[in-house]
Formats: sequence, structure tokens, C-alpha cells
Amino acid sequence: MLKRLSLYTLLLCLVPFFAWLTNWHWQGDEHNTVFDTFLYFLTETGSIPYAIITCALFALAYFFCIKDKKQALAVISVMALSVAVTQGVKSALKTVFAEPRPFIVQLAEKSSVSPEYFYDQPRNVRAQIVLDYYADKPQINPHLVHHRSKETGYSFPSGHSIFAATWLMLAVGFGQLLGRKNKGMKWLTAGITIWAVLMLISRLRLGMHYPIDLLASVLLAWVFHCGLFDWIKNKPIFNRTLQ
Repeated sequence: MLKRLSLYTLLLCLVPFFAWLTNWHWQGDEHNTVFDTFLYFLTETGSIPYAIITCALFALAYFFCIKDKKQALAVISVMALSVAVTQGVKSALKTVFAEPRPFIVQLAEKSSVSPEYFYDQPRNVRAQIVLDYYADKPQINPHLVHHRSKETGYSFPSGHSIFAATWLMLAVGFGQLLGRKNKGMKWLTAGITIWAVLMLISRLRLGMHYPIDLLASVLLAWVFHCGLFDWIKNKPIFNRTLQ
């Protein structure tokens, strides 16, 4: 279990590692491509309210994959607990570290609004500052502008990244615990892996996070789920044979 969770954690860590190794830095939206538009729609699957739909779809998929419905409901309960706890930890850490997002730093550099002033304002005022800043920049995707006007919180750690890493750790963990012979769960793990990697890439490409934000989120998810699966692996409900 630990080896498998660590392997997939390393896979996610390759995203920030690659950014560091290539000295990649987000430099603005001037060179955005169709791929970035795709990444915007993908990143929205981790944004409220769409993240709730994502959770529901993943939970429903596991409910149908697991024939023992009592076991399926137990799995879904653990998944709900996991998402709630990791998002709570993320929110607490954002408040502690209070790091501005990359696009906010750029906004501050090109306007009279300092990061300190920006974050002193309530969220509705922050949103309006973002909308005003991009009002004379029609070349920027309006969907992305709207996304940024909603995502005016702090940068470290990444909530979308810990959301994606959490679901991947859950897929890998329950795949090892229950679904080694279940093709449906294997396909789910493969799909969630691709989605999670692209989610991390989207947070960098869209100017929402720094590589360190992604790395911290992935490692937090890994530590939490190593402990979680060590705790539940001997529970009777999870020791039934999955057909």
C-alpha cells in the first residue's frame, strides 16, 4: 500500500519538479493556446460548485464498481471524510502562510494595487479589482478572467491540487485494498491519474499557483492517506472479498 501510494505521489510531484528543472515561470497570458482553454475547463472541475459534481460522479462510479453496497457506502463515507479533512487543512494553511497568487503579483506590478492592499479587502472587492484590471484586456479569455475573480484567496498550498491528489490517493488506496481484480476500479484509477496530473498542470499554466504550492499539496495528501489507509485496512467492512 505505502509503495503504491508513494509511486503515484511521485508521479504528481513530477509536475512541479519539471517546472523547476526547466526553470519554467508563469509570465502572463500573452501566449495562451487552445490547450490552456482546455485546462481552464478541466480546472473548473475542482472549483466550487463544480467540484461537488466531480465528487458526486466519482462516488457514483465507485458505488457501481463495488458489488457489495454496504462496502460501497463505507468507501464513499471515507472518501467524503478525506475530501473534507484535506480541504480543511488546506484552508487553515492558506491563512497561516498568506502567500499571494502569481496573477495577483502580476496585477500588483502593473497597477497601483499592492498585494497587501488587495488581500486587506473583502472578497467581493477583490473580485471587482480583478475584473477592473482585465476590463481593458479583451485578449484574455473571459472565462479565465471570471475564474480569477472568484479565486482571490491565497496561493499556498493549492486547494485544487490537494483535491486532485486526494482523489488519486483514494483511487490508488481502495484499488489496492479492494479492487486488485476489479477492472472498473482499475479504469477509474487510470482516469483519475490523468485528470489529477492535468489539474496540477492547469494551476501552473493559468497563473494560479507556484510549483511549491503544488508540491506541498501533494505531499500533504500523501501523508494523510498513508495514515488513513493504515487505519482502515483492518476494519471488517474493508476485509470482505470484492467480486
